[in-house]
Amino acid sequence: MKCSKVYDLFFQPGEVCEIRAYGLSRASKDWEGWAGGAGIVYGYFDNAAAFGQAAESLERHKAPGIYFTLNPVVPELLARAANRLRAADMKSPTTADDDILCLRWLPIDLDPKRPTGISSTDQEIEEAKKLARKIAAWLATRECVDDYHAGFSGNGIHLVYRLPDLVNSEESRELVRDLVIVLAARFTTAKVEVDQKVFNPARIWKLYGTTARKGDHTSARPHRKSYLLEDI
Repeated sequence: MKCSKVYDLFFQPGEVCEIRAYGLSRASKDWEGWAGGAGIVYGYFDNAAAFGQAAESLERHKAPGIYFTLNPVVPELLARAANRLRAADMKSPTTADDDILCLRWLPIDLDPKRPTGISSTDQEIEEAKKLARKIAAWLATRECVDDYHAGFSGNGIHLVYRLPDLVNSEESRELVRDLVIVLAARFTTAKVEVDQKVFNPARIWKLYGTTARKGDHTSARPHRKSYLLEDI
């Protein structure tokens, strides 16, 4: 899939979001500056074509993790790096919770339990898919909105439910947080965790169409490309 499709699905034309990649400790013609330390490269985008081109350039550089802000950010942040990439330094600001324009998505991240820093096995991914189907069925019976996207993160399964563009207020943040916590408490199993840390407004999310590179690529635990799912 083309990475530009991610922008089209999650944002309205002209809205601003951040792309952020990790593990690129070097310079490149594809971004401004030297990415030292954690090797963070970032940029802000307000159109699908530029968003897609930036994501695909980071993928060509085999960044271990490429993400985007799931909720739109305030338009003023475009001026930090307008439709281009730049390397972060010690003073570079990242998108904060107060920089989010609205809370549009309820993120559900189903991550197979395994040692830190390695990819999932095929069987572990299947367990995450089973749990995703269970959660989607349960939410449907609770008359929750049925407008959602399902995705494969490269190591687990995402369900991202559409919210009615909630004002970025403490009340809205608590609502999203409480929903995530309830789902985690009800559905986390011995094999798959429902991540409780994904509720904050400025949460970055795996950019579909890019590869998850945790640990070494092995036959049992390979690096896999993320993508949107038509069904689960």
